Amino acid sequence: MDWQAIETAPKDGAHILGWDGLEMTTVRWITFRDRGWWELVSSGSYAEESSWEPTHWMPLPEPPTDRRT
Repeated sequence: MDWQAIETAPKDGAHILGWDGLEMTTVRWITFRDRGWWELVSSGSYAEESSWEPTHWMPLPEPPTDRRT
């Protein structure tokens, strides 16, 4: 799948891969009291707090199916 404009990203809390022009990370859209923002899933901080704002997104790949023990 190709990168898509962030305006087309799902805003249902699903984890997606976000890109800000310099780096990519896993993010999700959070809505609280009629406000919304991108949460950086890996670090637990908010894009609003860290001034990280994605410009593009793509779905996360499916996890591996083989289970190593």
